[in-house]
Amino acid sequence: IAEIMKKYSFMDLLVASHTDSRASDEYNIRLSNNRAKAVTEYMSQYGISADRIRLEWFGEQQLVNDCGNGVPCPESDHQLNRRSELVLEAFPDPTRQYEMPAELEGADFCDPESLFDTIQEMINSVPTVYFDFDKWAIRPQHKKDLERTAVMLERMPNLMLYIEGHTDQRGTDEYNEGLSERRAQVVMDYLTKRGIESSRMEHKWFGETRPVNDCDSMECTEAMHQQNRRTELRVGKAAFSYTGRQKKVDTM
Repeated sequence: IAEIMKKYSFMDLLVASHTDSRASDEYNIRLSNNRAKAVTEYMSQYGISADRIRLEWFGEQQLVNDCGNGVPCPESDHQLNRRSELVLEAFPDPTRQYEMPAELEGADFCDPESLFDTIQEMINSVPTVYFDFDKWAIRPQHKKDLERTAVMLERMPNLMLYIEGHTDQRGTDEYNEGLSERRAQVVMDYLTKRGIESSRMEHKWFGETRPVNDCDSMECTEAMHQQNRRTELRVGKAAFSYTGRQKKVDTM
């Protein structure tokens, strides 16, 4: 993020910090404030001044799951609530008259999406979700990836997400088609539970017909089979919201 901010002087950073539900509301407000300030301190090591970073802190007020006060939850679910959401904002001050940035000389302002497509690719914030053999449960580590995706979708309401389920090539074609459907559906259900409208997501499934590694024509290791057991996420071409001079790109 620091490298992107150095390259694009018109981009600032919003930091929204949170805690889990354990401890008092007052304590968690202070803790989330400290977490937000820690990002500013860290970014200063890379020459990013504090006046380019806007801080927000919410304590335990915006949990991403049902792990509220007194609710028994695994540590992995509490971890999802202990987070700082980072949002890059272009031309963030609507009251300021910006000079033409040197980085944008020669840019096509009839197609402003192209610049932000490039920035989004640098962040690489859309994950691939991998699954265990014959399973469709989301692994804890991929829940973190999907939380980042949910933040991006929340911050950019014009973003459309495409979800594609796949399997490895073991098992019958019919069985694998159903398994890939469940793998696509579980990702969509996770994001829907996070508040993302189902109308903004399209899910498809392909069974074993689109392997990363064609294990029918060669001997595959377990790692190669694993690459085939996946749900891929991608965004549409006109995915990023644009209002006036302001544009947002998300990461976590």
